[in-house]
Amino acid sequence: MNFLFLVEGGQTEIKVYPKWLKYLFPQLNFVKKAENITSNCCQIISSGGYPPPGGLIKALIEDIKKFGNIDHFFICFDSEEHTYEERFKEIKFKLDEAKTEVGIDSSIKTKYHIIIQHCCIETWALGNAHLSNELRRTSNSSSKLVDFQKFYDILINDPELMFCCPSKDGKIIDCCKRSITERKQISPKHYFRTKAKFHESYLKEYLKEYGIRYTKREPKCIGEQTYFDALKERCTNTKHLASLKVFLDILESIKKEKY
Repeated sequence: MNFLFLVEGGQTEIKVYPKWLKYLFPQLNFVKKAENITSNCCQIISSGGYPPPGGLIKALIEDIKKFGNIDHFFICFDSEEHTYEERFKEIKFKLDEAKTEVGIDSSIKTKYHIIIQHCCIETWALGNAHLSNELRRTSNSSSKLVDFQKFYDILINDPELMFCCPSKDGKIIDCCKRSITERKQISPKHYFRTKAKFHESYLKEYLKEYGIRYTKREPKCIGEQTYFDALKERCTNTKHLASLKVFLDILESIKKEKY
């Protein structure tokens, strides 16, 4: 079973995805080049952001056609300021266009999967509700975390449904498309350029309470198996993190099919 992943992030996903995949497929070997793929291999490539550089998806599909060694091609991107459906359609259009240009036919058995991180990988990571069971708080909650939790408690509510940032009166207001001046008027203490930036800040404050440091360069904590298992349990026991559940369900179906 061979995998090819195209991910948006150049730091977090490149480090976290291999760990998550290893928990489900321990026999996977990670390779750098398409020609090195033999059996039970996985190649993970970063697009360096969205949209991906022109021709990147097409180039990867050309490799799929040339080498004929990829069983599953995953394209994983953030939704950020878009709805899940909007970003999915965008990616699907680019994928279908590239497949047509390359000339993919029924002889190519690769299966294609579009994974939308709604709105980003930090949104998914906010779904770990087990930290208080596993770790002791290292300090009192920061004032920022208190404000965030009053605005939207991610331990109770679905992190994927969280809007941009707190307002003065605590109401949920999607302020991401407003100007900096408007954001300050809405939330003088906390304002963010994008939803993804807010979710990243929330995750940092949440983890810091338990003595865990998170950065995109060093996302080690969310790659750990206990963390991964907590996210899987959140998906299983609630209807939360629907976009992560799509990803996990596909991986589980592949695992059952082949192993």
